[in-house]
Amino acid sequence: MHPWLPFLLCLLPFMVQGQHGRMELRTDTGLVVLHHFKTGELSTKEWMDKDDRFGLTTAFDRAGKEIFRFGTRRIGGHARVHFSYHPNGAISKAEASDAPDAGIQWFRSTTTFDDQGNQTGYWKEGHEDLMRPSVIFTRPEEPISPVVPQPVPTVVPCQRMFVNEVFVVNGSSWPVEITVEPRDPSPALAGSKFILPAGGSQLVGTYSVGESFVSPVQRMKVTGKVTNKRGKQRQVGVLMMEERQVDPQRKAWFYHVMPNGGRVGFGF
Repeated sequence: MHPWLPFLLCLLPFMVQGQHGRMELRTDTGLVVLHHFKTGELSTKEWMDKDDRFGLTTAFDRAGKEIFRFGTRRIGGHARVHFSYHPNGAISKAEASDAPDAGIQWFRSTTTFDDQGNQTGYWKEGHEDLMRPSVIFTRPEEPISPVVPQPVPTVVPCQRMFVNEVFVVNGSSWPVEITVEPRDPSPALAGSKFILPAGGSQLVGTYSVGESFVSPVQRMKVTGKVTNKRGKQRQVGVLMMEERQVDPQRKAWFYHVMPNGGRVGFGF
């Protein structure tokens, strides 16, 4: 055995850590995973709260400019990101996916980058893509008669309708009574009241707006209540905190029950 072999084996863990540039930090707010360029700059940061429920994942170029961001969660279904890296530590690919618990809506995407942080590609797929009808071409059985040119009529472009889907996610540890009060009720967005279990999520309705996306904060009021063992109720925070672009004409909005908003039986 070479005399320097034991020395190299002792250094191996440090060499691997330096090669991958990965570091884990435990903080008061949760777990932070950092990945660095070989030259020391921050490449990606993944944060998950101390309850292991909600998080945020970001990526940066060498100059510190944010080039990718995605909200993550491990309750009410999942939302997660997987990174691949260039040899210099820069992000090469971000694979994101999102699917609510017991829901039909799902989404996944892949974004690619060069080793300088420039986006080189983007691909996405979702539930709505599978629902679009296929185009079928058929061959006519008889010869087609010559077409006489006709004057081209003036076409007035149709207004595109942008669809907004609204979800409520219960990030607390207790069932919460959710009340939805639309400002303009419709069959697709009616007023409702229901019990949302801990860790659950539910689609509460949709609405369409011509040529723009409009936040549900302007279209409805969403409130929550919790009940303690003595039957006494109190309000809890329900905030619109997240939005996801499903496709160019569809967006999903997520109200979240505050994780500490359901502490029933303590102080009331």
